[in-house]
Amino acid sequence: MPLVITVRGEHESWHPAERGIVHLSVAIDGPDRSEVFDAAMQSSGRVHALLTQLASNDGAVTRWSSDTVRVTSQRPWNSAGEQLPLVYSATIGYIARFRDFEALAMFIEYVSAVDHTTVALVEWELTDEATREARAEARHLAVIDAYTKAREYAESVGLSEVTTTAIADPGMLADVGSGSEHSGGATQASARMMVAPAAGGPLALNPENISVAASVEARFHAS
Repeated sequence: MPLVITVRGEHESWHPAERGIVHLSVAIDGPDRSEVFDAAMQSSGRVHALLTQLASNDGAVTRWSSDTVRVTSQRPWNSAGEQLPLVYSATIGYIARFRDFEALAMFIEYVSAVDHTTVALVEWELTDEATREARAEARHLAVIDAYTKAREYAESVGLSEVTTTAIADPGMLADVGSGSEHSGGATQASARMMVAPAAGGPLALNPENISVAASVEARFHAS
């Protein structure tokens, strides 16, 4: 009767970021609704014009989107418990995906100087094609890792023939513990913005590498 060996195989690889996704917003508060709206639209127009230019003719921006302007109002309270006059707030959000990191750094410098504009976050990604390739490789190497483990277990008890009987995504083989949380090839990290200030020079972005990991469960017979 063959010995049943059930193991988990894993692999993780790291890849240079290929896309930078910047999140920014235009936000302004004030007592006059029209003035708040006009100021928000003026700043937003500068951001909109630059993104349109960068996205044209296969430029530095692969795609971008923006919210419509939202205007809200509230009456705040002061420390004495007194309700203050009405305050209006206008906000417009933007998301832009860059292929050119030097252009991204220049864009951040430019919009940071636009009134009422704040860069909230930069995330890093692989292209869709690179992600698919990295996931396929990670799954392949996770299976090899599982088979290698099974052979080592078999050899440790004097067995030499190992036959694969089942390969599954994590959680599909009931007698394998929860173990790693890696899915069958999901991208595990999207790095946040890393900014290196350059003394007297332009802004420098330092994107972290992107982790792509895979985990499989496998069952073998050894004899």
